[in-house]
Amino acid sequence: MATSLDSFNDLKELGIDCEDSDSLTDAFNKAANHLPNLLPNVDNHTLLSLYGYYKQGSQGPCNTPKPSWFDMKAKSKWEAWSKLGDMPQNKAKQIYIETIKTLDPTFNVPEKESWVSVSVPQNLEGFKEAKEKTVADFVKEENYLEVAKLLESPSIAKDLINKLDEEGLGLIHWAADRGSVDILELLFKCGANVDLQDSDGQTALHYASSCGHLECIKILLTCNARRDIVDGEGLSPEDVACDDAVKELLVNFK
Repeated sequence: MATSLDSFNDLKELGIDCEDSDSLTDAFNKAANHLPNLLPNVDNHTLLSLYGYYKQGSQGPCNTPKPSWFDMKAKSKWEAWSKLGDMPQNKAKQIYIETIKTLDPTFNVPEKESWVSVSVPQNLEGFKEAKEKTVADFVKEENYLEVAKLLESPSIAKDLINKLDEEGLGLIHWAADRGSVDILELLFKCGANVDLQDSDGQTALHYASSCGHLECIKILLTCNARRDIVDGEGLSPEDVACDDAVKELLVNFK
């Protein structure tokens, strides 16, 4: 679920003022301390990925309970960490460093033999080559043309349109999360189920409501999205609405 990281006051959790003596960790900490300089120009999806790699690199695999759906910021952070599974800490540190270098090509760290020989994925999450990206990747990027191109094939569209990915979300959830009106309309033309529930029981209307994407909400309601579906914690789209404007739209839309 999208959530704004611009208001985070816990930058320590993104790597600030972290100390360690080994060369990889020194480089990791230098990259983490450089992050605040980039914040105005880094999208929330990338920030969450960096958060997950930082936690994995500094603490290892996620070992905390999944937060309540209602605490969206905590849930998003937990998911970014948890999805890394058993990734080795050194690999997570290296991906973190390479991500910072991708965001800022002028950023450099001393390359010491103790860590540069570790294999670094060439295509970091969020920086895959186009040929390796999935429909979901393009939906996340709000790349309408590529989504349309991949869904041109009826067989591909039928197979993917209502399928949940490894994060438990369908294409419609990602589109609603991003606020992509044009992609939502395209997905419906391809047969998307307006009431498709993710692994937590949330519909696209839950996502659009919690993110405040009014135009997406209007499209979903126009397509007869149900307002009474509750998720695994018994919450409806109105319950998770981000503000009064969203609640009013959910209640009064005809």
